[in-house]
Amino acid sequence: MVLDRLEITTNQRVLEIGAGAGDITARLAQLVGWYGSVTVVDADTSHLTPTDVIDVQQRDLNRDLLPGQADSYDHIIARCPHGSLRDPEDLVEQSIARLRPGGWLVLADITPTAPRVYRAPDDEAGALIHTIMQQVHHAIANPDHETSTADPDTLLLSHGLAQHCIHTGTETWTGGGPGCHLLADIVTHLRPTLTSITPADADRFGELMTDPRVLLRFYEHRVIHARQGN
Repeated sequence: MVLDRLEITTNQRVLEIGAGAGDITARLAQLVGWYGSVTVVDADTSHLTPTDVIDVQQRDLNRDLLPGQADSYDHIIARCPHGSLRDPEDLVEQSIARLRPGGWLVLADITPTAPRVYRAPDDEAGALIHTIMQQVHHAIANPDHETSTADPDTLLLSHGLAQHCIHTGTETWTGGGPGCHLLADIVTHLRPTLTSITPADADRFGELMTDPRVLLRFYEHRVIHARQGN
């Protein structure tokens, strides 16, 4: 969905913000070809490998400017938890300034829509899953923070990007499946910051994520496509 509607061709220059595991990075490199370029910006670039096409730059988006000058990139893709940025609108403004006429800006984030437990082995398990999911969702999406995409129409129109569309989607995950395994890994990673969750609760949550009787919806993702005027 992130690359939907983009007209990426060979020899183009693309900026990717928040590359994660690099799955989209590899696809972008294929699309631009040997004479194009993909500049990747992330706070943690240890899992990304530079190539003749892929330029990897480690930057703190709360302190450092994005690479490039005005009209530097044909397309810009920003996949990051906007709620963790002190000034997310500044990131969007920097991106728009670096976007060439006719280029696409893609913003992907997680909406404030709360997660939901559809099914659990019992009420106690359901309550535990719900509590932990709420805390993890808050840590990732930070719904108390006014993000840059809270009002995308106003934000994008005010910067001259008149052509845009918004896609939202969500997935239902069953215990034992890849989604619940991912959620268990996220809880393990965030465990030091989730102060109200005991080690026993975290262990029990991990067990429940392998139980096929569990059915849940963790988050709703949103992808915004906006095109720079010619």
